[in-house]
Amino acid sequence: KTMNESIYYNVDRLHDAIAGNSQISFRYFDWDLHGERRYRPGKYTASPYALLWEDENYYLIAYDPSAPEGSRIRNYRVDKMENIQLTEEKREGAQHFRGSFSPAAYARKMFGMFSGHEEIVRLRCRKDAINILRDRFGSELMVQPDDSTHFFASVTVAVSPQFYAWVVGLNGAVRIVAPQHVCDGFRKLLLDQLEE
Repeated sequence: KTMNESIYYNVDRLHDAIAGNSQISFRYFDWDLHGERRYRPGKYTASPYALLWEDENYYLIAYDPSAPEGSRIRNYRVDKMENIQLTEEKREGAQHFRGSFSPAAYARKMFGMFSGHEEIVRLRCRKDAINILRDRFGSELMVQPDDSTHFFASVTVAVSPQFYAWVVGLNGAVRIVAPQHVCDGFRKLLLDQLEE
């Protein structure tokens, strides 16, 4: 993928911040229909911890103490960050990245790197979907036989519309069975789509 040269400077600056245990501030933008940058309000401040290449994009995995509890680990597209500055403040949130944190395992929970509330979701799957689940969630995936053609799997995911789209894309090979509020959210998304 062709990238703007500025992404290399961004990656370099982010590596400096991670190595120096420094927080960063930056501007973040989205693209409008005319290909113009539309900056989100204000400056962002975050504690950078890892860079990840996923879906042909670099992502910064960072801690944001101003985010709601349970969603303070954030993902930022590096190519949509501008004016990255290292601050004098030391990084926060180290407890979330110690020991068992693995960027690869973290990426498996995300769908399209969209954040969502992490949940343990129970899935009922056709046996022919085992390779899809192992590719997505790793070879340590624990499965429980159900009947001659199905099994159950409990996986940790960031529940988001992208997770629901992944389930739909498997055309009935995987169904969400628990928790009930995740099933209800899936049902609501499908009904909302039918009404439009």
